[in-house]
Amino acid sequence: MKYPKFLNVNNNTIGVCAMSSGVGHKLDSFDESIEYIKSHGFNVIETNSVRNDSEPSCDALTRVTELNSLVNDSNVDAIWLAAGGDFQFETLPYLDFDLIEKNPKWYLGASDPTNLLFPITCKCDLATVYGFNAGSFDEFGINEYSDLCIEFLKGKNNVLHSSSLHQDVDFYNDGAPILNTNTEYVGSCDAEGRLLGGCFESINDMAGTPYDFVEEFNERYKLDGIIWFFDIFSMNSCDVYRALLKMKYMGYFKYTKAILVGRVLFKNVSDLIGYEQAFKKALPDIDVVLKMDIGHTYPHMYVVNGAMAKVKANDGCGSIHYEIKE
Repeated sequence: MKYPKFLNVNNNTIGVCAMSSGVGHKLDSFDESIEYIKSHGFNVIETNSVRNDSEPSCDALTRVTELNSLVNDSNVDAIWLAAGGDFQFETLPYLDFDLIEKNPKWYLGASDPTNLLFPITCKCDLATVYGFNAGSFDEFGINEYSDLCIEFLKGKNNVLHSSSLHQDVDFYNDGAPILNTNTEYVGSCDAEGRLLGGCFESINDMAGTPYDFVEEFNERYKLDGIIWFFDIFSMNSCDVYRALLKMKYMGYFKYTKAILVGRVLFKNVSDLIGYEQAFKKALPDIDVVLKMDIGHTYPHMYVVNGAMAKVKANDGCGSIHYEIKE
């Protein structure tokens, strides 16, 4: 596993691109986020389509061309995706994985940007950071893990501990998350292995396509074992169950030591099976921990795709300790 150079010197440059949605509909919020990133000592440059008021930000080929301009720029030390959305999947045929592998940088994003981070880690053997988009740091988005994500990018490796309070499912007040519910992880594990995952819907979309590189990742790190992490955005539990079975049939979980599942943002519309039951029924022999601080609800951790980690969870709480080693 390759770890890009950490940004531990002031005035490193972060390139921001819009591989999914543009941010034109929330410019005030986005500007707050960029100022937050700059306040940690970074320069920030943006590609042309970032501030477009459209989803997607522009056509797929142009989005990848703008990404490549950052990949090729030796002055850009990390690439941070501006926002989530629904259409990044259509950029996959245009990605130049050889170019990305030859120019290793940190890639960061959350939700739809899984369609870039996940295949980069699997195909290019390059660690990526899931959990925050460049536009995640407005006054409502900053949480107890925000600074820790920035510190990791600078090379400081902190142990992440479960939160004490979190935002209830689908509950907002004028856009501000209200941390009104006691955090209690469901399930237990004590595992060490390679982290791999992202937005569940995106991973399910890529499964079985020419951009599915999970088998080679699994074989490369079978001796380490895999700890999957899943951020389920809105998929109902019946669909999750079928998707898990598909992934199981494809061999995704043959070296799996544990599975970490975040809180689902939207209420489950199925009463036939719950999320916990879906995982237990599909994968009865694997430790699964649900309702973790991963994903779309607040607060949420950053998760390092490809990193070795020690994960512990019991009695409703837990921790992730990254071991940055090849």
